[in-house]
Amino acid sequence: MKKQLTAIAAATGLALTGLAGTADAKGKPGDLNIVQAAVAANAELGVFDTVLAAAQCEYFDGAIVAALTGDDKVTLFAPIDDAFAVLGLDESNICDSFAESPGALANILTYHVTDGRRFSNSVFNKNNSKSLEMLNGGTVVSNPDLTLSDEATDRAIGIVAPYFDINASNGVIHTIDSVLLPAG
Repeated sequence: MKKQLTAIAAATGLALTGLAGTADAKGKPGDLNIVQAAVAANAELGVFDTVLAAAQCEYFDGAIVAALTGDDKVTLFAPIDDAFAVLGLDESNICDSFAESPGALANILTYHVTDGRRFSNSVFNKNNSKSLEMLNGGTVVSNPDLTLSDEATDRAIGIVAPYFDINASNGVIHTIDSVLLPAG
């Protein structure tokens, strides 16, 4: 999937964020892939309208949805609608806001995805900070206090409880309270 997503990002830009999935009580992967889980979670929670709209921007020509329905495992850090609102973005304007530069949206959104199924105990170390390589090539630092730091602002970005360690059939989803911003 990394090659597929990198190719999409290079060609047009990639709107990629994940949301919430379903898992059974034993933590087994849910039956829904990341896209299906995002839609289901939004129907229940109503906080993922913006990220779902971004993934479906017409200039991505369906490539985002196709990439997120595969079998390769990824971990998604999904900003809630309020996180986009701080940047003046919502489901009604996100695609138009990046119409002249879809690569910029691709860079931001691929900065929310890393390879592999990473549960919180793999993402966060209780004693030390850890660097995570994201699909856009940047890094995010996970901190012992269950926050993330991005390259541009180095601010604490919180994981929204209880919406972390959520299994989808093809990955793990962690919902976050801010949009991660890559350097540059």
